[in-house]
Amino acid sequence: MSKIPHWVMNCKDDHCIKLDVRPVLAEGNDPLVQIMAKVEALAEDDILRIEAPFDPLPLRRMMASRGYNCHVIEKASNHWQVYFKKQESPTLPLLPNITDLPPFPLYWQDGILEMDLRQLSPPNPMIAILKIIESGDIRGHFVVKLSRDPIYLYPELVTRKWHAEIIEQNEGGILVKIIQEKENGKDVGK
Repeated sequence: MSKIPHWVMNCKDDHCIKLDVRPVLAEGNDPLVQIMAKVEALAEDDILRIEAPFDPLPLRRMMASRGYNCHVIEKASNHWQVYFKKQESPTLPLLPNITDLPPFPLYWQDGILEMDLRQLSPPNPMIAILKIIESGDIRGHFVVKLSRDPIYLYPELVTRKWHAEIIEQNEGGILVKIIQEKENGKDVGK
């Protein structure tokens, strides 16, 4: 367990803006709009405390890229407190190893890697995709099956020179093609 930063320990009610996203997520909705509204309303000394059912690693990485440090505290197995504060030099949270994720179907079909990540809870689908990319073992493209649109994934792909195209979306989930950007106008991996 990491040491609790002084700015979290000294978080007073008058400067601690609270948002519980657990009910929003339980309804199957994405709380990003509500979170960003709170972020926009933060005063310079304010700290945003989010109550979530999991460690929202994609959100923490996005907020770090916007200049916010974060600290997470696991209160219970389905209850996390996540603190954000504007800082000069925020630290980008690291991704865990792919071997630390729950198992998921991964197979090759017609020479293309396919991953079925619909049974993984957030943020594990995004982590699995990024770890496959970072491994360097895949060039060109691969396909993933997800339970919802991976909005936090898109900026992460751009920084790695990849992008996503939705192939199909229905009540069973979403099929997404993850594509490596072209080098010098030529398809990568060809």
